[in-house]
Amino acid sequence: MGPGHFGIGFAAKPAAPKAPLWALLLATELLDILSIAFLTLGIEQASVTETTLSQGLVYKSIGYIPWSHGLLMSIVWSLLAAGITCLISKDIKTGGIMGLAVFSHWVLDFIVHGPDLPLLFGGSPMTGLGLWTSGPGLIISAILELVILAGGIAIYIITRKRPTKGYNQATNKAG
Repeated sequence: MGPGHFGIGFAAKPAAPKAPLWALLLATELLDILSIAFLTLGIEQASVTETTLSQGLVYKSIGYIPWSHGLLMSIVWSLLAAGITCLISKDIKTGGIMGLAVFSHWVLDFIVHGPDLPLLFGGSPMTGLGLWTSGPGLIISAILELVILAGGIAIYIITRKRPTKGYNQATNKAG
C-alpha cells in the first residue's frame, strides 16, 4: 500500500464525477485489500524480504500472490469492478474509470516490485521491473509515490467545480 495508489484515485475523480471519491480511492487499493484477505485465509503466501537502503528490497523467498496481484486476476478484478460500477451508476464511463483505477494498482506495482507478480497462476512467469530492489531505486520509488499522490490531489483540487458567485443553478440565470 503506497500513497501513489491514492494519487491515481484523486486524479480519476474529475473523469468520473458520478463516482464517490472514497470508492475511487478504495478501488486503487483493492488488490492489496484482496491480498490481505487471501493471506488471512491461507490462499496466498507473503514473500519474505529484507529492506536496506544500500541494497533496497532483497527477496529471501518469493511469495505466492496470483489471486490478488497476478496480471490475469488483476484484469478480472478490474472488469468486475467496472461491471458492478456500471450497474450501480448506470454509466459506462464511470464503470470504465473505476475498472482502470483498480488496474492502475497492478501497473504501479509492476514498476516497483521485483519479479513477484505472476502473469497467471503457480508456475507462470513472474514479472516486475524491480525499482525497489536497489538502494537508489527504493529512494526514487518513495519520491515517485509522493509525486503521484501530490499530482493526483492537485488534479482533484484544480478540477473541482465551485459554484460561481451570483449564479443561480436552479434557474441558470445570473442573479
